[in-house]
Amino acid sequence: MEVEDKRDEEIAQDTKTNLSEVDMSAGDSDILHDASIDGKLEVIRNQIEEVGDSEMIATNDLKEAIPQGESAVISEDEIKQPNDGDSGAQKSEGDEEIAVKKVTTQESDKKNDTHGRTLSIFDNRDPYTLSFENLTVHVPGVKSGCCNCLSKADNPFGYLLQEYGGVSVQERDPFYALDGISGYLKSGELCLVLGGSDQSKSTLLRALSGRLNESDDVSGTILLNGIPMPRSDRGWRKTCPYVSSSDATHSAVLTVRETFTFAAECTMGSSSGDVIKDEVDQMMSRLGLSHVADTVVGDENLRGISGGQKRRVTFGEMMLNESCRFMCCENITDGLSSADSLSLIENINSACKKYRTAAMISLLQPSDEMIEIFDKLLVLTSQGLAYFGPVDREKLAEAFLQEQAGDHHIGSICDLVLKHSLSGSAEEESALVKKYVSSEIYKQTVVELAQLRANAPPAPDRDIHKLIPNDHVTKSSWYQFTVISARRIKLICRNAVTWTRIIIAIVFGVIIGSLFSALGESIAGALGRTGFIFLNCFLVLMLSAAVTIPSSFRERVTLFKHRSAEFYDGRIAYLAQLVTDAPLSLFEAILLSCISYFWVGMNQNAGAFFYFMGTLIALEFAGQALGRLLCAVCNKQVTANAMSSVVILIFGTVGGFMPPYGGIVPLLRWLSWITPVSYAFEGLMLNQFSGTSFDSVATVGAEGIGELSLGDNPWLSVYNLPRNKTLSHEAIRIWDIFMVFFFAIIYDLLGYYYIERTRALLHNQTRRPQSTVKNSFSMSAPLRQDTSGQGDKQDTHTQETDWPQCLTIRDLSYKVSLKSKTRKLKPVQFVRRKLVMLAGKESSKDTSEKMHEDGTLTLLHKVNARFCRGRMTALMGTSGAGKTTLMDVIAGYKTGGVILGDILIDGCPKDPNVWKKISGYAEQNDILNPYLTVIETLRFTANCRLPRNVDKHETIRKILKLMNLDEWKDYVVGREIEGEGLPKHARKRLTIAIQLVIQPKILFLDEPTTGLGTNAASLVISAVRSATDVLGLITVATIHQPSKLIWDTFDDILLLGRSNLGGRAAYMGESGQNSENVLNHFASIKGETPSTKGNPADFCLGVLDKMDAAEAEEIFQETSIWKDLSGKIDMDHEDRKDPPPLDSVTKSVNNPFREFLLLTVRHMIVQWRNPSYCLMRIISSMVMSLYVGLLFSGDKSSLNGAVFSIGAIFFLVFVLVVPMQAAVVPLVEDRAVLYRETVSGTYSRFSYGLGQLVADQPFHLLNTIIMFLFFYFLVGFRLEGEQVGYFILMLYLANWVIQSLGQLFALVTPNEESANGLGGLSVILSVILMGFLISVSMMPDGWVWAYWVNLFHYMLQGFVTNEVANNSYQIDLSGIVNELGYNVANSTHIVAFDGNIDSVVANQVSSFMSLVVNDDVVGVNEGGDLDDLIRCTIDSECFTEDKPPATSFIQCYMNPIFPKSPCIDEFQAVLENVNVTAILQCLRDADPDNAPNELTNSTLGDLGKIIAEEDTRSQLETILCLMKALLPPDKIDAIMRLVAIIKDVLGVLMIFIEICDGSHICLYGEVILWFFGWATFDPNEGGLIAPYKWWYCMGSVAIFLGTIEVLKLFAVRFIVWTKR
Repeated sequence: MEVEDKRDEEIAQDTKTNLSEVDMSAGDSDILHDASIDGKLEVIRNQIEEVGDSEMIATNDLKEAIPQGESAVISEDEIKQPNDGDSGAQKSEGDEEIAVKKVTTQESDKKNDTHGRTLSIFDNRDPYTLSFENLTVHVPGVKSGCCNCLSKADNPFGYLLQEYGGVSVQERDPFYALDGISGYLKSGELCLVLGGSDQSKSTLLRALSGRLNESDDVSGTILLNGIPMPRSDRGWRKTCPYVSSSDATHSAVLTVRETFTFAAECTMGSSSGDVIKDEVDQMMSRLGLSHVADTVVGDENLRGISGGQKRRVTFGEMMLNESCRFMCCENITDGLSSADSLSLIENINSACKKYRTAAMISLLQPSDEMIEIFDKLLVLTSQGLAYFGPVDREKLAEAFLQEQAGDHHIGSICDLVLKHSLSGSAEEESALVKKYVSSEIYKQTVVELAQLRANAPPAPDRDIHKLIPNDHVTKSSWYQFTVISARRIKLICRNAVTWTRIIIAIVFGVIIGSLFSALGESIAGALGRTGFIFLNCFLVLMLSAAVTIPSSFRERVTLFKHRSAEFYDGRIAYLAQLVTDAPLSLFEAILLSCISYFWVGMNQNAGAFFYFMGTLIALEFAGQALGRLLCAVCNKQVTANAMSSVVILIFGTVGGFMPPYGGIVPLLRWLSWITPVSYAFEGLMLNQFSGTSFDSVATVGAEGIGELSLGDNPWLSVYNLPRNKTLSHEAIRIWDIFMVFFFAIIYDLLGYYYIERTRALLHNQTRRPQSTVKNSFSMSAPLRQDTSGQGDKQDTHTQETDWPQCLTIRDLSYKVSLKSKTRKLKPVQFVRRKLVMLAGKESSKDTSEKMHEDGTLTLLHKVNARFCRGRMTALMGTSGAGKTTLMDVIAGYKTGGVILGDILIDGCPKDPNVWKKISGYAEQNDILNPYLTVIETLRFTANCRLPRNVDKHETIRKILKLMNLDEWKDYVVGREIEGEGLPKHARKRLTIAIQLVIQPKILFLDEPTTGLGTNAASLVISAVRSATDVLGLITVATIHQPSKLIWDTFDDILLLGRSNLGGRAAYMGESGQNSENVLNHFASIKGETPSTKGNPADFCLGVLDKMDAAEAEEIFQETSIWKDLSGKIDMDHEDRKDPPPLDSVTKSVNNPFREFLLLTVRHMIVQWRNPSYCLMRIISSMVMSLYVGLLFSGDKSSLNGAVFSIGAIFFLVFVLVVPMQAAVVPLVEDRAVLYRETVSGTYSRFSYGLGQLVADQPFHLLNTIIMFLFFYFLVGFRLEGEQVGYFILMLYLANWVIQSLGQLFALVTPNEESANGLGGLSVILSVILMGFLISVSMMPDGWVWAYWVNLFHYMLQGFVTNEVANNSYQIDLSGIVNELGYNVANSTHIVAFDGNIDSVVANQVSSFMSLVVNDDVVGVNEGGDLDDLIRCTIDSECFTEDKPPATSFIQCYMNPIFPKSPCIDEFQAVLENVNVTAILQCLRDADPDNAPNELTNSTLGDLGKIIAEEDTRSQLETILCLMKALLPPDKIDAIMRLVAIIKDVLGVLMIFIEICDGSHICLYGEVILWFFGWATFDPNEGGLIAPYKWWYCMGSVAIFLGTIEVLKLFAVRFIVWTKR
């Protein structure tokens, strides 16, 4: 009877407990229930209280009280019916009725699930027990071996191999991460893992969950129900998921419900949709997430659920796995407040008990209240297992305290079990291990483990897969595909990048279409359309890869988490990604082709258009597949971006446009067959030009006029297309588009293979400590102070005074405007929020309960406090009370909002000029330069902020000793996010040491123990305690979860409570001996005495969390502590004293020049040690310069050589652009350091900008020399001194300006992704408009302005002019010209017209040109209206085929009588300015007998009579003499002048080609430049000139450079991307 009565009492209590769980706090805010539900539940609670243990509560009453949607909150199996206490062994009829109903309901639910769910599929699970015996993990050492030279100090190649190649080049000794660990865990139990080393805890959790590094040597046995398990089993990883401390693995745009539903759909193999929905609702209810079910998870760009809620989502997502029986969770309360942490552990405990799941959880600084929730405790030391057993203070005291120790009831459990680890003594830890092994608890564990083995099935019947899933995936492939695809469609539709891609496709379609819209049906038009085809091939591949890489890296983290938990098959996930990405790729290609194709005037055939569109679609697929492949291969996004640029550049150079296939050197020609660009370009060229011809008119000498067709095969042959001469054009087109799709498939197959390998290498791997590189040269060697004891050298504290004694705040309030916050919303945040709203979901909103009518939000309300010298104050409070806000306001770190009240130093108002000199602020995040050593970091701060008369070396030595950093002083800090460099506790101490080295009077610490274990946190706080005592500091620290040991370190306590009108002070004063002051105060509020076993911090915060902050403030202001505080604050104000005239405070430490020198040296060292900036830039430039140089090498004397020169320079500009992305990364990383140091007054922003500018120059110069050596001579450029010097100087400026452009993008954008995106778009637009793919003469007038403001245009023009100008090139076109039927060998020139021109007009112009070039020109013409004369000649059709040229000349120009010559007036106008003497001399030389004796300008018209009387030869000679006088002295320049005139008159391009050496065409470099618009005709010089490379091109680049540098300084000074 007693047993049954006790059971009945427990059942009734369980009922009350289960009901009360409905109202359990959700962490940051209460669960929002429907009012009617709460009311009905309250009635039921009252009934329980009234009837006690004897009254029945019918199950149906509860079911009626809770609507269908909330039925998961309390299931029937939880509602235990209490018995009547007086009935003895008799059961009431109500009990029997409930039992019958329960059985009936269970059977009904098993058969049919059409009604509300009361039972879960997780109910009635078989009990499981996980045990581990003598588990040992040995981590092998790392020997550098052949890479010994790379592991030396300051060698960036070592960094490069480690960072990008994953190759360890540093030595590491082998060690044991675990040694002989034994224990067990049963279903429904929670086990807490504590230890001094985070690494050993992590290793244990990963070992138990089957996720250790492959290189680790594991011994011992892991058993499930006594059956040994293999080391790594995919089914076991599904049964035992691993939960990391990171919440950055969720998809931000999905809601909590959608996240849980997807997890359930992937893992609940046999459940229907209704069952899954029910289980998700139950899980959200258990974890306190029901009220945020339809709120997105969120990230830094999209406000979502809170941090505590996000942590519960991380846990619940894994627990929804139907196969989940055990969970390993690492540091899951890291970063949460005490209340949130306690709520999370309570929720987890409730869920584990409900679902009969066991969890092994490691925590950093758990309170006793949290620890007591756990069933078991496992304590690790560096020497082995120190304890495994129940959470029992008595037993823990026996295990960890000596017999002579004091009262073990005092202090927290965490401090009790870990205090021996604080000493770091291996002997003490070894003694603990031995003591545990000899204890009764250990013997009980051994017996339990033996019993588990004994109860296991016989060996022949053991099959581990009867306990864990046989297959890691329980769903069919089609089901997985549909579920994953549905999720990805949501992600795509809600992602702002999706709509950005559509906008980009439209914008580029409009840009390209309008830019190439003015192309005619001519050879020039064909050349422009060829550029259009190549641009589309190159652009589509580049853009599709560029937009895929960032999104793939974001989704990769979530993919790795899902795959690690075996949610789905990797092949199905990759296939679903391909299918769901396809519609957007199709839409982009359709938009781009529809907008630009017909606008440009491409082939109007429908089949040609659809082939063009299909090719762009194939290129979209190939580009996205390439992006996914690079994401799979590369560890970092910056590496993938750089590799993408290099790969696309290689694809473009061998694509067939420049150089053509036949022009590629044989060594690299094979590359053309493995790039999708070459197939796409070939197919589109055949698609456009097959069957198309461009008829051009040409004349050879004076032999006549012929039609020359340069279309179809002749035009394609210029590009050596098709490459395969045996197949038809149609067959090749089909083959080409097939190959582009084939490359997409190959890239995706490789991508799937490597994404799985990358997941195995990167995800869920234990990070091992590696020795960091020691510095081999001192950053401050040239700046080292003289310590010889001379003159003005003083000891560190010779100027020490007792000022200030206290820092006081009086009635301090802080308000911010919500309207201003809305206005500052970033575009990305705005777009993503709107997309989520369109999807019918919610993003988290700011609470408006504290908002005033004027739109302001009060964060602090009349806080009063007093902080004294030599004392440490702990600033604590409930979640959202404004702890960090208060500290930021006091420290002057809040730049916005309205601050009311007083901040006083010894009663005087705070002076901003003095404040920075006497205060230090150590932020929560360790914002450190990862490439400096500890000593270099401190030395730099000391040099910048300490006066020169202070012994900096001694100061640094003392600070290192105070902060216990001596052993770390020569080690590089490293990047914490990559798991390298200093451990967390050393980083935190270095962050504080940076503030201490400036000898502050006041020290602020924001969450100095966040992310640290108990031991590490104690090390940090003890170091701060020592510094406060030795240096006499006023120390204020915010802190979340202090252990008892840390709590006792503080002298004063300031507790803030959260209210509707901002944070309020609930307590401010001394803690008292054994915390009696603060405990007595809160004990009086609660009405009970606090336990001596507990942590005072937990007790005080627990009381404060359950009461209104205004009430707590009112109670505190009635105490004597408040009156004493208020009196001291008033006395400070009345007795205020001005600060002493301290030179170290009032005088500036360094002048700008010294700051500039210090920053320059630091920048140079950082860049040298940073592989992403230094080595990636150098190596990529070296390799790509060598590649481009080899690709375009060869003879440059022919026209092909000139074209190759231009192509080589064009792609050289691309090589310069590739490292621009590398310039973004270090600056974005260093930006946080810049903000911290400038705000604290370390240096000015202007000095930082100048220092960076100068520090970059050696690297610019080194890169220039490397590119010059590997490119210039290999290409075969000119070796004249001017050309070489100009190339080097322009290359140096180009390196400088492009890197500066990348740095500017990094400064003006919020993150690395935005900077790279902006940089990529600007580069693409610059390349399109730089004048290479389409010359400025072919651009529509509306785009010419973009050409002139394009930086890349000036670089390209300068390089090309330097190489081509003042040079001549020869072309062998005899084969083409002979198609006319003329003999080139007997001719001196060719006149060709590109475009539609009448043959009669062509004959007139060519005949006129024949007169010009028939003989050497000797005359000089300084004036005359030659344009009008030629225009009249053409309009009058003077020259015809049926008349000799001389007769036509006389009839057109020189006949004054009927019929009067049509152009006689224009001819006479020209004759008025000719040199008559030269004409007369010419006539005498040609025919001395018939030449006139004298000649004047007025009598030149009489030559017409003389010509009419002469024979044909004499007529021709006379006319030639006149023509010689009409034109400038240089024949080719005269011809080019006429060419320009003819182009203006006819609207067509006339090409005059001089024939030299019998069969070769001579082409001057200025003619080529003139075609691009880079040369002009100068009458004063008498021909085409290209004088622009110095003052115009290089000057323009210099102007761009200066502008960018000024903008950089402006951005450094005024643009701040910070959340403060």
